[in-house]
Amino acid sequence: MIALETDSFRIEEMERSDSNRQFLLTVSGRPYKVGEFVYLILEGISQKLTYQQISETLNARQTDTQFAADDVARVIEEKLRPMGVFDAPKADAKSADSPALGNIYARYTLLRFHQYAWLLRIIQHLFSPAFFWTTLVAALGANVYLMNELLALDHYVQNHNATTLASGDCDRGLWHMLVFYPVVLCILLIHELGHAAAGYRFGIKPKEIGAGLYLIFPVLYTDVTEVWRLGKHKRTIVNLGGIYFQLLINLLLIGYLVSHFGDFDQVNTSRYLIQLNVATLIVNTIPFLKFDGYWIYSDLFSLPNLRRQSALYIRQLAAKVVPAFRKPANANDPVIDLKNPFLLVYSLGRLWFLVYFFVFAFKTFFDVVLHYPQSAYQFITDFSVCSAEPFLKSSLTVGLFAYFSVGYARQSRDAIRSAIRRRFAHS
Repeated sequence: MIALETDSFRIEEMERSDSNRQFLLTVSGRPYKVGEFVYLILEGISQKLTYQQISETLNARQTDTQFAADDVARVIEEKLRPMGVFDAPKADAKSADSPALGNIYARYTLLRFHQYAWLLRIIQHLFSPAFFWTTLVAALGANVYLMNELLALDHYVQNHNATTLASGDCDRGLWHMLVFYPVVLCILLIHELGHAAAGYRFGIKPKEIGAGLYLIFPVLYTDVTEVWRLGKHKRTIVNLGGIYFQLLINLLLIGYLVSHFGDFDQVNTSRYLIQLNVATLIVNTIPFLKFDGYWIYSDLFSLPNLRRQSALYIRQLAAKVVPAFRKPANANDPVIDLKNPFLLVYSLGRLWFLVYFFVFAFKTFFDVVLHYPQSAYQFITDFSVCSAEPFLKSSLTVGLFAYFSVGYARQSRDAIRSAIRRRFAHS
């Protein structure tokens, strides 16, 4: 079936390994997975057919259920119209405001597709499935082995740094400042290029690479929302693309460190880069944050809209104990299988993770605020890399918390004002 596209939506068939046909419906940048009947309804509307004619088309496709014109009208009014399928596009809409990237705030575009398409045409060959899986497994094994070897040598560097710090000197110099942060930015950018190149290899045109905020984290992102029309196997490769490139980068960093062992300035900087690279790899694989691990878990265990399913799962479990938690289901809520072990593990794990994360976040914030005057004083009096880094990190942490606190305060104020207006409007 050919793709249908209007100013307000686009619908196209998804790749499937079985005979069940599914379609990707994109409305104002937000993707939805729908069945063939929705495609036929939208096709009938685009051809200006009546509801009766559309129902006859649906009935001709199958014999199990007979659709009437009222059934078609109900689907349109209760399902499609609330999704915004028939809304006129906003004149001031921007690609950076895509709802598909709604978890990332304060977004800023760094690269548009036409600016790095030439590079994708070259590196896309690294994502040929056979080559990709072989290289990914080999790189992972090599990283695990070499990181264990480095840990055995790390005490030499730590002893040298401890001696340097005990003498009052800083263990990081100007070379560290000039190299570390630009390389960190390059690593994060290469991670996003991994997603973009993998998508490009399978016919997806990445829209942009940008920067923004996710929760309290500054992040880079790649807009590859069209990935949903690919099959599960190809989507997994796209989701692993960034991790794949970071594993290869880590091997280069380890090689550089080993080749410069004895030059402690370069060894120190390489060591910090390796630590940061490994840390971001681990964070990206955590499925409870909406990073790569989340999408991999969702695809691996066939749990679309995983976060919403998890929230409804916890609510339904809680309602069995406390009936007050029971709420009527929304029309667009997914059906929850309480016996699904993968959803159970994810839901309970995510609940524990969120509690741990917020306790850790608030503890970190109060520790930073408590020691902020001390780090500022040390930076002013010392003015070295060793004092500048803690001061800048503390300033960034305080600034991010202030940014979100002001945002939530405004939302709370607006909600209270709206509630007061409604109260007086009904009185």
